[in-house]
Amino acid sequence: MTLLEQFVDTMKKGDNVALADLFDDYGVLHDSSLLKIGKDAMHLEGKMAVEMMFHHKFGFNGGPFPIHGVQYRSENTVWYFISYNGQVVPVTAILSEVTEGGKIKRMNIYPL
Repeated sequence: MTLLEQFVDTMKKGDNVALADLFDDYGVLHDSSLLKIGKDAMHLEGKMAVEMMFHHKFGFNGGPFPIHGVQYRSENTVWYFISYNGQVVPVTAILSEVTEGGKIKRMNIYPL
């Protein structure tokens, strides 16, 4: 399974620990898709920040985020639909940087 497939899989399962393990200790996750539902963009720096934020997000969401219509566009880009509290947002996730050890150094998620 590719790194991008693992990312989508952990989001679908609501597994914050496995999600965080995909990131480098200093990896960055920047998600501006939340702007489409009137929320602030999420910018997380570090594996621990990813784990803690998604523990919180999965908890308040009642579990994993519904993701469907997944289309892998390249080794580093995926499109999908994600539901935030019933609001569906089409997004593109881009692996901008990956470490030599195969961890996410930077991932950007943008609304389509």
